[in-house]
Amino acid sequence: MKRYLFHIVLYLVIVLPSQYLNAQSEPVDVSTNSQYWLDYNIKYSINEFNNVSGFVGVRSISPHIYTKLVLVPTYNIRHLKSLKFLNLKKPIIHSFHLGAGLFYTNNIDEVDDFEFMLMQGFQIFTPKIKGIFLKNYIRLEERFQKTLTDSPWSFGLRMRYKISTVFEWKKKGTTFDKGLYLPMSVEFFFNFENSDRHNDQIRITPGIGYKFNNDWRCEFSFSYHNTKNTSEDDQTTNDFVFRLRLFRSNIKHGLFTPNKDDQLKDLIE
Repeated sequence: MKRYLFHIVLYLVIVLPSQYLNAQSEPVDVSTNSQYWLDYNIKYSINEFNNVSGFVGVRSISPHIYTKLVLVPTYNIRHLKSLKFLNLKKPIIHSFHLGAGLFYTNNIDEVDDFEFMLMQGFQIFTPKIKGIFLKNYIRLEERFQKTLTDSPWSFGLRMRYKISTVFEWKKKGTTFDKGLYLPMSVEFFFNFENSDRHNDQIRITPGIGYKFNNDWRCEFSFSYHNTKNTSEDDQTTNDFVFRLRLFRSNIKHGLFTPNKDDQLKDLIE
């Protein structure tokens, strides 16, 4: 036992630091990498039809070349009126979204960088198909990036399209107040004007979530991202992202308790 502990201490004191120092002095290959994202998400009602949401998070990568801090607030507007000539009971567009993002990247061997982003989007739910709702989210983003030197700001413009859904772990009852669920999404990125860094191409994200009550839930996902990290070349990276999310919600639903379908829709990000 003592010999086993000695080898662990030897590794932590000598081997691990030497690997870290070598990694900082030599170019690091991140063409295939692992990333670890942790964030806290909130959503609060302003009134029955409008709410604010957002998240604060930290992201790291292995090999460890940076740590990123993220803050994204969003204002959400529920769409209630359909065009008269369509004669629909519910509008095609479910909601509109306005927001911003702040991203600070602490690079290990390079100058730190900062990104400020503006975003505008809307969501469309498809009719229920075999008990499944699909949410389509289309978003336009204006991205402003800068390294923390005297360099000028760079500009990027892209559109994102995400289709997502959730599955109940066990279908039972007429409400979904507590229990396991399976979130899934695929997201495509269309870069009209590439930013200097972090130009995503596609994200595929399966996961598992648990709803504790109507206020709290958490999700864990393992996703694949394909990303073009600079605008100077066409090389992309394969990113395998482990993400843990904690959600706190305080949403007003009016006089009536939401039905099961609406509760499941609220779980779809």
